[in-house]
Amino acid sequence: MLNVSEIVQTIKKLIEVRFNIIRDEVQDQFSSILTRILILVSMAMVSLLVLLFLSISLAFYISELTYSTYKGFFYVGIIYLLVLFLLYLVRNSRRMKGSLQENLREFIFKMKK
Repeated sequence: MLNVSEIVQTIKKLIEVRFNIIRDEVQDQFSSILTRILILVSMAMVSLLVLLFLSISLAFYISELTYSTYKGFFYVGIIYLLVLFLLYLVRNSRRMKGSLQENLREFIFKMKK
């Protein structure tokens, strides 16, 4: 016959093993999410650098065409002002918000199957 102390020890071991399994799964998911967030931040930083250098290049190109340095940078500034105005107009678009939220949620919280 099994005595009560052996049953208690077995139950404690089962609980400990289950706890370790759950802890490992949570650590794996957390590290996966953190990695995706770091990748997203890195992509955003590189995109901003690309946008910066392309903007400067476009400004100098327009400056060459107009024979005026300030006009080139002014026209690029106007382009960004128009983009900002368009973003302001669509800021409350449910379809755009939903699409962006769904894509971010899918990218960041995508779990291994």
